[in-house]
Amino acid sequence: MKRSIRTCAVFLALVLLLSALTGCRSGRAFEPTGDSLYISDEGVISTAFIVDVDASYYTEDDMRSFCETEVSEYNASKGASAVAYQDDAADNETLPVAIESFTYGDQAQLILTYASADDYVAFNEADPDSATSIMYAEARNTVGMPEISLVSVEDGSRVAAGSVVGDDRLKIVMIEGDVNVQVQGRLVYTSENVTVTGEDTATTGAEGSSYLIFR
Repeated sequence: MKRSIRTCAVFLALVLLLSALTGCRSGRAFEPTGDSLYISDEGVISTAFIVDVDASYYTEDDMRSFCETEVSEYNASKGASAVAYQDDAADNETLPVAIESFTYGDQAQLILTYASADDYVAFNEADPDSATSIMYAEARNTVGMPEISLVSVEDGSRVAAGSVVGDDRLKIVMIEGDVNVQVQGRLVYTSENVTVTGEDTATTGAEGSSYLIFR
């Protein structure tokens, strides 16, 4: 089953056509200004989908209901409760995908949280603008790293990727796909195909694997 938050955009476009979406360890909360990916310091993945809206073409209830249905149907397909909010799940059940928030005004913003990287990839597989692979690890538990150079965010110097292995302070994220990312912490190193846009934000490369190291 192919599900994607991008489907909400397709829904909006069809309606329009027929009518004429935390630098310390605690880090910054997810504060998206556009479609983006968030990685917490414990590896929890969230996404934001933001789109301009025009209330004359569709209602808040229509859009909310559509997105809730997409999430509920995905969860049911994975053998979980057919609900869209974690508070509505069975006791001790973690939903594969849950709506964290939905706001509606000049823009509609949908924030989703995923139980795993696999759920993120599966739910968004129909979205060409989503990452195709995500891996998260604590550097202290990492056995090895690819033989690539990492760029220091602070001064642009290069270090061997293997030098971060074993560091208790660092988290490692690998992403395949061109996406905007915010991490819950401060970026320390990235691979050369990553464009750093802020202390905790970056855009990953369209080709190959992108590495973000943060604390």
